[in-house]
Amino acid sequence: MVKKYRNIDKFDPSIYEEIDTNYFYQKVGTCYADRKVRNIKDFKKKESRLRIKFYPGGYLRFLAFSGMPEGPDPEDSGERGVIYKKGDKIKIDTQSATDVGSLYKQTFEVIVDGDKIYLVERLFGMSWGWSSNPLCFVYEKAEKVPEDWKKYKPDW
Repeated sequence: MVKKYRNIDKFDPSIYEEIDTNYFYQKVGTCYADRKVRNIKDFKKKESRLRIKFYPGGYLRFLAFSGMPEGPDPEDSGERGVIYKKGDKIKIDTQSATDVGSLYKQTFEVIVDGDKIYLVERLFGMSWGWSSNPLCFVYEKAEKVPEDWKKYKPDW
């Protein structure tokens, strides 16, 4: 990314009272939520090698641990992002890419429930508005972050 994330100034340290930055969170499945993201339903377990690494100050990185695992240095691998509060909701902004290689910002609403984190993807269609059953990506607290990973500081 050539631009810094602007929403980092909305990071609220209370978010990390529910998220343990000393652990990776591994994707374990998908589900759907109701329109107000109150009820989670239709959980489909499908473990993935995708993980989230949270950094102090509200930074995060999505990492793939398949084939050749991505390493600890954010300059070399992973999708960068930030976690913050907007009103009473927790949000994540990260970059994503189109099939033609253009980068854009993707925003998820976040629900933390114990050791699980739900990233809610709000899909918007031109004729129908916000999706009434948003897709959720479910992550669960996994293995501890190795100490040598902690020497790398986020700069995004």
